[in-house]
Amino acid sequence: MEKMVALLVANREQIGTPYRIYVPSIDTFDKVSIEVEFESLEEYEKGWAEWFARPETAAFVEKWSDLTGSGGHNEIWTLA
Repeated sequence: MEKMVALLVANREQIGTPYRIYVPSIDTFDKVSIEVEFESLEEYEKGWAEWFARPETAAFVEKWSDLTGSGGHNEIWTLA
């Protein structure tokens, strides 16, 4: 978990969109979540497409996959 957080912090500027990093206080110790806000699903899709198109993203994804195995999953929440 510490390595995942360090990788996220080190690459925060590359993402291009501000995000918050969460680790659990009471839960299993193998979880890390990031929270990124987008105004719409279209903005979400565009933002991630632009990020994945950057040359430096491949190195991040390789390191992330080495740490996580599966790479994790995405959840999209709507504020009620």
